[in-house]
Amino acid sequence: MLVDQALYVDGVRQSDMSQTKSQGFTWIGLLDSTRDEIAHYQELFGLEDLAIDDAVSSRQRPKLDQFADHGLLVIRTIEFSRDDLAPSVGEVFIFFGETFVLTVRRGSAMPLSGIRESLESDPSRLAKGPTAVVHELVDRLVDRYLTVAQRIVADVGVIEDAVFDDDIPAKSHDMYRVKREIIELRRAVQPLLEPLTSLASGNVRHIDSSFKFNFSDVRDHFLKVTDEIDAMERVMDAALQANLALMAVKQNEDMRKISAWVGIAAVPTMIAGIYGMNFDNMPELTTRFGYFVVVSVMGVVCVTLFRAFRRNKWL
Repeated sequence: MLVDQALYVDGVRQSDMSQTKSQGFTWIGLLDSTRDEIAHYQELFGLEDLAIDDAVSSRQRPKLDQFADHGLLVIRTIEFSRDDLAPSVGEVFIFFGETFVLTVRRGSAMPLSGIRESLESDPSRLAKGPTAVVHELVDRLVDRYLTVAQRIVADVGVIEDAVFDDDIPAKSHDMYRVKREIIELRRAVQPLLEPLTSLASGNVRHIDSSFKFNFSDVRDHFLKVTDEIDAMERVMDAALQANLALMAVKQNEDMRKISAWVGIAAVPTMIAGIYGMNFDNMPELTTRFGYFVVVSVMGVVCVTLFRAFRRNKWL
């Protein structure tokens, strides 16, 4: 589906797409497009078949491919819902050349709305050509990675408080959800380091080398995201180990309580079992207060055991 397309000359959007000028470039945005929908632009810009194959498939790894007449940058997008364990994952395929930028977005995660309007409000930036558009797209997507990471940091903080603030183990499904969010974010983010490093080097064809410092700044922001991921993984690993230890302690406490009550109940059970044998010659059977004596003995023993277990914190 075509979202928007425009011709820009000297950074200004042109109303007539047929107008041409050497310093102008075209920017087309597509959403969940099929091969047939992309075929027109493939012919128009001379896009490679391998690049188109990537754009029409899903779950691509972030990468930077350089061809003779154009380049392709693949970036993963990811968002999380607090009500769903499964993350929303998509991709943005950025085709770029000397006179065009073509973006193909798949999935609803991290929409690109607002980026075009932001650039159009500053014609001096758009006047720098397709490289300015590629930089803005990459910069915004990396900033959204940082936003997602900060949201997960808040979830990790909740888990950390639940584990370490008291002696009650945290809920396993909450820990699993947060751990999965971190894993999915790492899978989406980590492979992008190599493409950003290439862009920051200034040696990518069809990318203005004067932007290498801009891409280097984006790479620095990206490294902040990876640092956050590493920190979150370490905290979650510690929380998981501590939670397992709390669960083991809780189970031991439960077993001690069960054992203590079994020990207390064993005394009256044993005495009642002996007197239930119905032998003729047994003490206290024929005395008037035999029943009360036996019951009193059982009560005294049970109370004594209860106090002993309580003193040793078994109950």
